[in-house]
Amino acid sequence: MNPDKQSKDKRVLATKKNLLHALITLLEEKSIEEVTVRELTKRAKVNRGTFYLHYEDKHDLLEKNIDALILELQDRGKAITKTVLSDAAEIEFRQITVEAFTDIFSYIKENERFFSVLFNGRSSYSFPLKFNTYLRGRLEEQLRSKKTVIPYEHWITAVSFAYQGMIYSWVTNGMKDSPERMGEYGYYFISQSVVEITRGT
Repeated sequence: MNPDKQSKDKRVLATKKNLLHALITLLEEKSIEEVTVRELTKRAKVNRGTFYLHYEDKHDLLEKNIDALILELQDRGKAITKTVLSDAAEIEFRQITVEAFTDIFSYIKENERFFSVLFNGRSSYSFPLKFNTYLRGRLEEQLRSKKTVIPYEHWITAVSFAYQGMIYSWVTNGMKDSPERMGEYGYYFISQSVVEITRGT
């Protein structure tokens, strides 16, 4: 890679990181509607012209980072879907699923401040919907080849909101359980829910 381009890319990444950190700090204090681009750029030590090179406005900054967050979660959740759809033995299924859930909860822990402001109700109206859409997508993949004893749509809706509630509870209560313990909870939840929904089919 061209050294000049590599240096520029690093500067762009640093600028975006600083803007996100500034946004998170402001969202810990006030709602997104009250945040101004002037405040953002001042906190991030970035000029307004640079801000508008990368984002249309404060909402664009927030939404692009939410999308990146969810893409990362999708990538980390692939192992769970693959294992649920396979004929893996119970021991292997448990090990892979716990590890994958632990990885997901570790990522949430690493981004605790961002998830906290996203769940505080003042930052983004789109996040709960986008997050639930992501969860529904994971569940739909896991059940696409299985017959269910209750209407598919009811189950997907109920379980996706239950997962979202578990993560919300963990984040808003200070993440007292470790990511490893949450990984165990995730495994128990998915193993029991999939077993129950397909029982007797």
